[in-house]
Amino acid sequence: MINQKIAPMRLNKAVQEVCVCLQEKYACKPRWETLDENILWRELVACILGSRVRYDVAYSAVERMGMANLFSDIQIKAKQPLYEKAVFNVLMQHTSSDNAYGVQHRYPFPSIRAGQIGTAAQTIYSRSGTIKSILEKAQDERDARRHLAREVSGLGPKQASLFLRNVGFATQVAVLDAHVLTYMDWIGLTPSPVKTVKTLRQYESLEDAFIEHSYSCGFPPDQFDLAVWVVVRVVKGGYTLCQ
Repeated sequence: MINQKIAPMRLNKAVQEVCVCLQEKYACKPRWETLDENILWRELVACILGSRVRYDVAYSAVERMGMANLFSDIQIKAKQPLYEKAVFNVLMQHTSSDNAYGVQHRYPFPSIRAGQIGTAAQTIYSRSGTIKSILEKAQDERDARRHLAREVSGLGPKQASLFLRNVGFATQVAVLDAHVLTYMDWIGLTPSPVKTVKTLRQYESLEDAFIEHSYSCGFPPDQFDLAVWVVVRVVKGGYTLCQ
């Protein structure tokens, strides 16, 4: 049930105001066709590491992998056990005090995520494949997401959507994380709260409702869901929305 202090109208007003602030960012968003393969791999790994993990902790892990040169061609095309071990060693490290967020934590699932990242690299690159070639062969945005969620270890539809949005491949997708699902419940887009999305069919059905709602508010879904994430995160953190 929605917090009695936050009316749906005020909630949507806040989301739309954040959308306006994001318009400059989205005007210069990346184009996947021009991105280097190593950057695409880094973004994919970031999405794997971000699943069920606090943003700052996942961000720090990605930064440490970068400093260890684990996004280079030589590393990602190495034999899987070697690459997986190198990733595991980095994820086991505690963050230093001078990292961007000052986080003093070790990544919470080093063995699981190292295994998923190693398997993903093997799946994509073992036969001279690339992420870019996967995207080039996709019929549309949902086809690309289905392929990534099916073939890449550690990616479900939510994280695959996040990847496609971040590299500028997709605009007609929504990243249905806990914050977005909470928002959909609060404003009545779902008949009851949805805690987890169990199937791709359910994901796409919820996504259709969210996309229709975002356009009714005057914004594309890839921009709108990021604004929703920001606003709901603030609300859940105990802050109040401006009058």
